[in-house]
Amino acid sequence: MELRQLKYFKAACELQNFSEAARTLCISQSTLSQQIKQLEEELDVLLFERIGKRVIPTEAGLTFLPYANKTIQDAESGKQLIRDLKGIKTGNLHIGVTYSMGTLIVSALEQFTRAYPNIKLHITLGTSEQLLKRLDNNDLDFLLSFKPEGTCEHLETEPLFQSRLYFIVHRSHPLSALSSVTLKRLSETPLILPASGFATRKKIDELCRKYQLALNVGIEMNDVHTILHILKGGYWSTILTQAAASKETDLVQIPILCPETLTSRGYIFWPQGSYRKKAATAFTDLLLDIVKKEGL
Repeated sequence: MELRQLKYFKAACELQNFSEAARTLCISQSTLSQQIKQLEEELDVLLFERIGKRVIPTEAGLTFLPYANKTIQDAESGKQLIRDLKGIKTGNLHIGVTYSMGTLIVSALEQFTRAYPNIKLHITLGTSEQLLKRLDNNDLDFLLSFKPEGTCEHLETEPLFQSRLYFIVHRSHPLSALSSVTLKRLSETPLILPASGFATRKKIDELCRKYQLALNVGIEMNDVHTILHILKGGYWSTILTQAAASKETDLVQIPILCPETLTSRGYIFWPQGSYRKKAATAFTDLLLDIVKKEGL
């Protein structure tokens, strides 16, 4: 069993198509098919069902996949450990960032690249749900996200800050002069909210269930920056964390009157048990320093 075979197997499982997997791996389809066949022969089990152009992992394939992923990750961690013995000079750093935490990472990017100009950064934006899956697949070195309730117990976490949820409008909005907003008033106001998959949206949905609140949601969107831009028209309002709108000086953040404090906690998420690159810890140390200085 060879490491390259496990990488080919992983790609085929993810894409469920030998042609696309081969293209992604920059090899020929015949090479990939041959290596998968050899792996199946060695394991004496069928790993894929071939259905037309698609390949579907069998029960044995799905059972084997976590072990293949761990072997691949262990090999990558070993190589990275050797690189790190030479110091933080070159390499790649893959960072996942949820849309709501985009403003935080902007503050760190320039400082990090000035200090480590030969480290190539790969920044992936997405919802908490999307990026947690990528972290599980070891596609990211770490993730910056608010923590969805009741999930992520299998990951290692490092707290960054906590941020309160606010009712947010443009200063031209009819309700911008409110000192606070009741849940009843909130339910009567046209809202544009983050789509499902966002940790903030999960918090809002939990609030609605707990207090039997029916919100007037006219638009759902998976891009917080666009939501904030739409608010500038003066008609729409939203519910987001203070951190998400912290740089928007023309938006008004209004406290929501609620029996409980509505807060979301921002974390650094690490794959459990994986080696942490020196570049990754250097970046997160910088982020923690920025959070402390900005009083988040």
